[in-house]
Parts: sequence; C-alpha cells; structure tokens
Amino acid sequence: MFDAGITGAVFADNGLLAVALGDGSVQLIGPDEDIRPVQAHDGAALCLALDIDGRGFVSGGDDGRLVRTSADGGVAGLLCDPGRQIDVLAVSRAANARAVALGKEVRLIDPRGEVRARASDHPSTVSGIAFNPKGKRLAVAHYGGVTLWWTATLGRSPNRLAWRGSHSGVSWSPNGTYVMTTMQECELHGWRVADGSDMAMSGYTAKVRSLDWLAKPPILATSGAECVIVWNFAGSGPQGKPPLEIGKGIGGLVTQVAVHPARPLVATGFDNGGVAVCELAAGSEGRAFRLRPGGGGRVVALAWSCDGSRLAAGTNAGALCVFDLSKPVS
Repeated sequence: MFDAGITGAVFADNGLLAVALGDGSVQLIGPDEDIRPVQAHDGAALCLALDIDGRGFVSGGDDGRLVRTSADGGVAGLLCDPGRQIDVLAVSRAANARAVALGKEVRLIDPRGEVRARASDHPSTVSGIAFNPKGKRLAVAHYGGVTLWWTATLGRSPNRLAWRGSHSGVSWSPNGTYVMTTMQECELHGWRVADGSDMAMSGYTAKVRSLDWLAKPPILATSGAECVIVWNFAGSGPQGKPPLEIGKGIGGLVTQVAVHPARPLVATGFDNGGVAVCELAAGSEGRAFRLRPGGGGRVVALAWSCDGSRLAAGTNAGALCVFDLSKPVS
C-alpha cells in the first residue's frame, strides 16, 4: 500500500514494473518485489508509458515536465513547460517517437529528447493521442471528434473525423482499420479510416474510461458497465450487432480492462477494488475468474507483463497487487 494514489502502471520488457503515484514518484518494482522509489515530478505524476527502448519509462506530471526514468533509477527531463500539465502521452516503437499534448498542441519527441515536429491545428484542448500500429499516423482526440496526422508531415494536411461532443480518449484497432474514441457521454464513437464512415456505441452505465484490443480476431473490450462490454470487429464490423457481456455478477462497475499480450483473456478491474480475468471469445461469453474480491479503492491501472505471466493492478487509494499467473487460472 502506497501513501498516494496510483495513476499508472507498466512493465518493461525485462519484467521490471513501474508504478506512477500522485505524489510525483515512480516506483520501480523488480520480479522479487523489491521497491525503488524515484522522485520524478514536483507534484503528481499524471500519466506513464513504457519508453521506446522497452527498458525505461516516460511520465508526465502536473509540473509541466515530461520525464524519462531509467531502470537504474536515473531521471532525465525531456520537456519542461511550467504552468502546464502533461496528462496525455503516447509512445511508439515503430515511429521511434513519443507524442505528448500541451493544451491544443501535440509534439513528437525523438529518442534524444528533441522535438521532431509539432501540430496545434486542433479546435480544443487535446484529450487523447494514439499512434497507429505502424507508427505512421497519429490520432488526436478533442472536442468535436478526431484529427488524423501523418507522423512524417505532422502539422500539415490534417484529416478530420467529426462527431459532436467531447472525445476524451482515442485508440486504433490492431490492423489500423478503425479509430475509436471514448466520450464524456456514456458511449463510444468510431470511424472506419478508409472511408470515414462512423458508428456510435451507446447504452453504457457509466463513462468508458478504459478499452483494449484483442488482435485476432479483432475484438474490443471496454469498461463502463457491471461487466466487460465486448464488440466484435471481424468481417464487416460491429454495426448492427449487439455486444457480448462478459463477467456479469463477479464484481461491481468495471473501471479498467487490459487484454493479455498473447491469449484471449482480459484482465478486469472494478470500482470496489476487485480484479478478475475473463475469457474473450468472438461468439460466446466465456468464463471469468476472480483474483481479488475487492477493497482498497477503485482500480485505476492494470498492466500485463510482456510474457503475460504477471498482472499488476493499482487503485486510486494506493493499493497495488501483483498476481503471478504463470500457472493456469482455475
């Protein structure tokens, strides 16, 4: 249990776990659960991602700093804009770059920490950014929809995907065919990139704060209800098809989801602190296995190790659980 709320968690390629906290620290946790605290920010750490090399970590804070934390605990500043906050971040190994939002502006930062390009032609504050799987395009969420950029020509010739309302997060399908956004309303919106056709997915109990993809078949798992809501994007996509509801009755409101890196499983975190793992299947509800009954706040971070053998779950009250799933769940 940490003294501050958890704001993010991610595993490095070698199994080192990084956990960002509201006190500005990044906690480095080895496989033997030894903990090394690193003070990365003056204020809260607001977002966290694995860096380009797969060994270090990048975090943004309300001190206006973008920081790299190395596996040995070293800290290097990549960007500093006092008076701003950095809470929107994406990293792409394929693009060999990080993308960060500062108000209406998005900046691409190369491995040396240099700003490669920037774009500010957005109608409102940027609330979400995501690279496509090949790293060649960048989706930027904001009020009124999404702006698509080519990373090689960021700042020139934007492509607008319009839909009314406030879009709070954005994600690409694993094959790059679709762009999906979470919204301030209790719904998702999406577009087929090739022709701009759009789709609305409504009926959620709460705001969708987390979503993740299974690659094959293309399945989207989402939070926002008292079960995992799953949309099948195979074939012609999910239009006109009802979603699957997975894990009904094993917890409260789903607040976080994270798909296993190799198997059709989705880790599920609940507003009561509970954690479960559910089977994903294109045409059936699958089984669900409870790992933690609850307690210690709302689950706000879930992360699988790269080999899928460990699962980290963190709450807004500072509780952290790391589950060893190297053996089959039963």
